[in-house]
Amino acid sequence: MFSLEGHTAVVTGGASGIGRATARMLSGVGANVVVADIDEEAGVRVAEELRASGTGARFVRTDVSEASDVDVMVESATGQFGSIEILMHFAGVGMERHALDTSREEWDRIIAVNLTGSFLVMQAAGAVMVEAGYGRIVSMASAAGERGGTGRTAYGASKGGVAAMTRVMAMEWARHGVTVNTLAPGAIDTALVKKMHDAETRRAYLQSIPMDRYGVPDEVAAAAVYLALPGSSYITGVTFPVDGGFISSGVIKRD
Repeated sequence: MFSLEGHTAVVTGGASGIGRATARMLSGVGANVVVADIDEEAGVRVAEELRASGTGARFVRTDVSEASDVDVMVESATGQFGSIEILMHFAGVGMERHALDTSREEWDRIIAVNLTGSFLVMQAAGAVMVEAGYGRIVSMASAAGERGGTGRTAYGASKGGVAAMTRVMAMEWARHGVTVNTLAPGAIDTALVKKMHDAETRRAYLQSIPMDRYGVPDEVAAAAVYLALPGSSYITGVTFPVDGGFISSGVIKRD
């Protein structure tokens, strides 16, 4: 119920941030890990680190918005390890831009990577899992897809779409032994967030987070790994917040 020995996990966005933390945690509980990322140098380093710890791992360069790349990634995983039991689809891009300032090119890029990329990856891995009669898929939505936030027009729309798509795939694949859930992180201190969140953004977040702090990648990874376990078999179609209480909070009085 709580072991992933012999399971193979594909982690998109696995070269950094939440993806890297999840790849390490999956490896630590016995899974083989395929690190899929557009950053080849960082992805190779993560795969080498996992192999050095004694588990099977490989890197596959993948642009999730390109169907041909996704097909190669899935073929590489099944070719080396024979199966895919787990998909952690965490590859994505972020942007903070007011609606009136968002260009069509920016909109198209966010949707192509975050939403279309999610469809391509989840569809391809899901086909393998449905045929095998078993699978665990965890996608990456966001608190921005659940609540309105300044500058989140394109990003929030893409992540809201991921959550909706996750629910549909969960319904369609439930009878095949495949669970499909999504995480909705709030403010998580990744390298990308450190660059994107200025002092005002941090102040605005912290005043709405009951725990009064940003999360760290390992806290999201722990939730992801739980949803990948055989023991999570009766959980599907769920949007799982990892946000220090951000989504559920209302007025917060600190004193």
